[in-house]
Amino acid sequence: ENLETEVEGLGRDLLKSLEEEGVTIVDADFPDIWELNDNTGFPVALFEVMRELPLYLERAGYGISLEELIDGIGSPDVKGIITGQQGDEAMPEAAYTAAMVQHRPKMQKMYADYFAEHGLDAIIFPTTPLTTRPIGQDETVELNGNQEPTFPIFIRNTDLGSNIGAPGISLPVGLGEGLPGEDERLLSLSATIEKILEPLPAP
Repeated sequence: ENLETEVEGLGRDLLKSLEEEGVTIVDADFPDIWELNDNTGFPVALFEVMRELPLYLERAGYGISLEELIDGIGSPDVKGIITGQQGDEAMPEAAYTAAMVQHRPKMQKMYADYFAEHGLDAIIFPTTPLTTRPIGQDETVELNGNQEPTFPIFIRNTDLGSNIGAPGISLPVGLGEGLPGEDERLLSLSATIEKILEPLPAP
């Protein structure tokens, strides 16, 4: 639901093609799992990144502090999220523990039960609810007449699978109104620039 018209159309075309090839499509309401998901995704991601990133920087020996790394973040929404995890504003360990010990196992069971109840082999859904947006739409993007926060809306459909550890794969079903067929030109430009840059050590 709440898909860009172009994405929804391509998705429906895919389902029709699959049915024509003999695939059984089961239309079944998904369980109300989203509050649990909200209480899992960001608590886990934010707590773990703020716990592990300083250790990584120290061990890697890049000579860059966490503060310097944060100052260099170019995406405004990501910088805002990470900056908000400093000091007393950091994700509480209690929220992380609840996510890992309570919410995540509940979601995993609900997901498994959904497959078993409906006899499913897989769930099909668009990887993102909208196509790529121009550079510069970093904080919000337009979807069906509404401004949505960029990061949450683009990860909306894949967030659950990531949080519960479900396997998944993305397959291209069509092209948006971008610049199709320009891949070789882009790669050529990138290769030219790469020759100018100094090689970096492996992380």
